[in-house]
Amino acid sequence: MKNQMAREQRELARLERESRRPKGAYYLLFTMIVLTIIYIVDEITSNVNAAMQPYALFDLFKIASRNVNSPEYRTAINTVAPWSVASNLFLIVSPFYKALSDRFGRRLFLMINTIGMGVGMLVVMTSQTAVQYILGMLFMMFFTPNDMQVLYIMETAPKEKRATYSFVAKGIALISVSLIGVLSKVFLKEDVPSSWRMVYLIPVIVALVVGAGSYLLMRETPVFVEQRRSFLSMTPEERQLRAAEDKKSGTAEQGGVFRAVKFIFVNRQLRWILIAGFLFFATTFYTSYYATVMEGAMATELVAVALIIYPLVNGLVTITSGFFSDKLGRKKACLILGGLALLGLLLFVLACRQGWGPVAAGIFYGCSIGGLWSMSDTLILTMPAESSPSGMRASVMGTISVMIGAGMFIGQALFIVLQNFVSMDLLFLCICVPFMALSLLVLMTKVKETRDVDLDAITADTYN
Repeated sequence: MKNQMAREQRELARLERESRRPKGAYYLLFTMIVLTIIYIVDEITSNVNAAMQPYALFDLFKIASRNVNSPEYRTAINTVAPWSVASNLFLIVSPFYKALSDRFGRRLFLMINTIGMGVGMLVVMTSQTAVQYILGMLFMMFFTPNDMQVLYIMETAPKEKRATYSFVAKGIALISVSLIGVLSKVFLKEDVPSSWRMVYLIPVIVALVVGAGSYLLMRETPVFVEQRRSFLSMTPEERQLRAAEDKKSGTAEQGGVFRAVKFIFVNRQLRWILIAGFLFFATTFYTSYYATVMEGAMATELVAVALIIYPLVNGLVTITSGFFSDKLGRKKACLILGGLALLGLLLFVLACRQGWGPVAAGIFYGCSIGGLWSMSDTLILTMPAESSPSGMRASVMGTISVMIGAGMFIGQALFIVLQNFVSMDLLFLCICVPFMALSLLVLMTKVKETRDVDLDAITADTYN
């Protein structure tokens, strides 16, 4: 007990010094630049495997034909795809991991996440067997959903500009995903099966360097510092009284996965966000297979052109959605974004089927995933963060992201079963349209608007 009190006193003294440190005139600008670079690493990590999937499978499974409709390639897809579904089970530990930032701070886990993504890409890049490739893929998929840079932005930006700052940073990061296309044109050679590996090299280096540097360059978020200081300053009697009050409300000054799970189900607002997000995430599976659809519709060099174009469109949609979200509110923005996701997906399928070329395919796919992931971030990050007390915010965000992400099982399982009977591109529409529509219906009728909430003032009863 004495050792714990001594540790807490040392931590409190450190946080007191941190709170007194003056912030320079360009503190917010500097913070946003560093977080945007980390966001770029995150988005490239999230997209590079899907973009390189056909070429990696051609190489690792020794497929001589470049035909993605061949029996050999279908066998390779059927080997890898179930692991993509099973990898969601690893996300069960993700909220426990993310909840640690409610105790130890955001900065440490910002570094761990970024370095972890770099290590995952390194494992994939150096893989010589399908097993090593799958292990690297799983490693990447553990770190990419945690989005610590988003929590950093939410707890640093002015409340009236939270969505704008977040979506501008993400928009820039998404535009930077076009670097995958640029690197593909430079390194990817149709007659050199292993050339896909070089596409990973620069992103790996950047992730490892920026991840290590972030711990030295970044300061802890002001919201976390104040929340943690407040808790450590309480006497044991005050903590007992607070714990009794928290037990009644389902929340706590200190986060944790099991507290977060209880709070999500007890709190009406978070419960409906969970349901809407769960339904929505059943539609996200197609982002893992778009390159295969394009490879089946056009030559490799034309696919590289589409890989350059779609991130530019995706980024512009994302940046614009941030302004819509702060101006119109989260719910209206989701309605617009969901409609754009479905329309873009339909036109992408038509562009590939009708031979409209890589420019059209890139534009329409960019519109589709721009709407898809912008709505995703609103459901899985922005609205849960704006509906949770400070002491539980990271725990709730980490926990609800996994619970929402479990909806991916539905879409992916349907895809794996039906793709042997229905063409891949048509299957995108058959699964996505009904689930997206139902998700939007729940969101618009059951969830309350969160746009102007004060993060420091949220309690368990704010939305009840």
